[in-house]
Amino acid sequence: MLSVTAGACAAAGAPGPGTRVRGKAALDWIAGPWLGVLDFQGVRRAEREVLEPWFFRHAEPLLLVRHLLLARPLLDDVFIELTAQALEVMPEGWRDAPRPILFLAPAGRGRPGRRRQYVDALSRLHIPLVAAGSDLWAIREFDVELLVALAQLSDAAERAAFRTSLDPSQTRLFDQQLPAAEAAVLDDLVGARDEEGALSLDLDSVSSLHPKAHPLAVYAAVERAHNRRRAEQERTQFSARTVQARLSARGFPEAMRACPAEFAERAGLLLPAELDRVFEASELLAQE
Repeated sequence: MLSVTAGACAAAGAPGPGTRVRGKAALDWIAGPWLGVLDFQGVRRAEREVLEPWFFRHAEPLLLVRHLLLARPLLDDVFIELTAQALEVMPEGWRDAPRPILFLAPAGRGRPGRRRQYVDALSRLHIPLVAAGSDLWAIREFDVELLVALAQLSDAAERAAFRTSLDPSQTRLFDQQLPAAEAAVLDDLVGARDEEGALSLDLDSVSSLHPKAHPLAVYAAVERAHNRRRAEQERTQFSARTVQARLSARGFPEAMRACPAEFAERAGLLLPAELDRVFEASELLAQE
């Protein structure tokens, strides 16, 4: 709990409705909420019995204010259907244009071919929501055990029983940390934190070099440059998060031009590996 509230991500993968590039929220780029699809394949029945009521009685309104409309949870079949609450609060005209779709999947429990099932399900949705392909669909992974613990502790009786088992010196800290941990986990589910790492650094560099480019196009170009460096077995059309990067993975190996000296001078102080990735992403961005 302390590590989560101190900044450790409980969810992995980006982007989401809260993803930021150079301080600019994804919601500024795309009108309206995202569609969130919970995938419970691989989640044990006992865990689902705890998570489902917590998600749809307690967490769903909190995800709504984080700009995520929820669909009913998936099991083995991938069939996308909005919840009753999502239908009630859906903005007028929301179905009439493509919207980003965020799959929330259990970390470490996905089966081979699950991404293929996502793609097939989206292709069967012959409605304007995903007509001609959404601008973006993404997979974020959640920590099942952590969410189950938070869901259990949201029950007053469970929380009181757990609290009595603590050292009395720790009860005040527990009372303070529990709501903060819940907020941090929900934020992580929608990608609300600026994630550290090579991808975020490259996003900053490429968006600085191309300030007028659409942020989603920047993200896709950077991810394509990273996708080229995946291991052979990961180079599939389903390995990437953005549509452009997923499609580009079909064509391996892709010819890559050496970074010219004038670009290196324009890019400033970057390590050689970073410079190569930023140059490739800039070249891909120019092709759009």
